[in-house]
Amino acid sequence: MSNISSGMETICADIVNSHAQRNKSIRDLQKDVKNLRDDARKFVADSRKLHQEMAKSLNETLTKDREDLIKEVDSLRRDFRKSQKEIRSDLAQGSKTWKEMQKTLSGKRK
Repeated sequence: MSNISSGMETICADIVNSHAQRNKSIRDLQKDVKNLRDDARKFVADSRKLHQEMAKSLNETLTKDREDLIKEVDSLRRDFRKSQKEIRSDLAQGSKTWKEMQKTLSGKRK
């Protein structure tokens, strides 16, 4: 009987120990989950902040680049108009010279 009694005591002690270990494991898991959630919240907050900073920076860069592009296009358009006027002037002068030369040659042919 003593064997049965000591066996029962051992089984009861094991049950109590395993119950305590399971409770400790559950508390550890709850603590780990809480830490993980806190870390996730911090990560999301940091990501949101970083995203806002990047968006602001990108917006500023795009605005500045747009202004620079507008200035460059205006400059190119002015240069084009200037060149266009010069070419028109050259064409008008060339046409005038051609007509005078044609008039002179037609006069000599007669």
